Amino acid sequence: MKLWILYDTKFGNGKTLAELLKKEFSEKWEIKLGDVKEISPSTVASDAPDVLILGGAIRMFMGAPASKKWLKQLNKELDNVNKEIQYGTLFLTHALSTSKVQGYYKRFLKKLKKSNRIVKTYPQMLTARVQDVEGPIIESELEKARKFIQEFNKWIES
Repeated sequence: MKLWILYDTKFGNGKTLAELLKKEFSEKWEIKLGDVKEISPSTVASDAPDVLILGGAIRMFMGAPASKKWLKQLNKELDNVNKEIQYGTLFLTHALSTSKVQGYYKRFLKKLKKSNRIVKTYPQMLTARVQDVEGPIIESELEKARKFIQEFNKWIES
């Protein structure tokens, strides 16, 4: 199966989390990784992945604007090439308490679900809190991410 993991990063935390997620998949996966500022939605659409994991960051109380914009463009590109992505999920990096992040995540998830070209969206939330505004990600959050991907894999295989 083909998988794209995309992230938005300013201080490297999104990339760190994306790389950790990549390691949790078995060798049977063809995995590509990239920053939403560097990988065009048309590249991903033409590659026709089975799975999309899209990451964003909450900065200055704005929830993942670059990733949301990228997702909207991806939907148009998938329409253009008449392709679908079977499974999608999200992650957010942030410096807020987890309870304050839930609203941002729900709005981000709503955007993913709104895409008519992503067939199934994983409803669980993955957020990774950073120690300071610039990071790094808190160690216990990395373990939480590993567990999240294991459950996501089970969901895909079921």
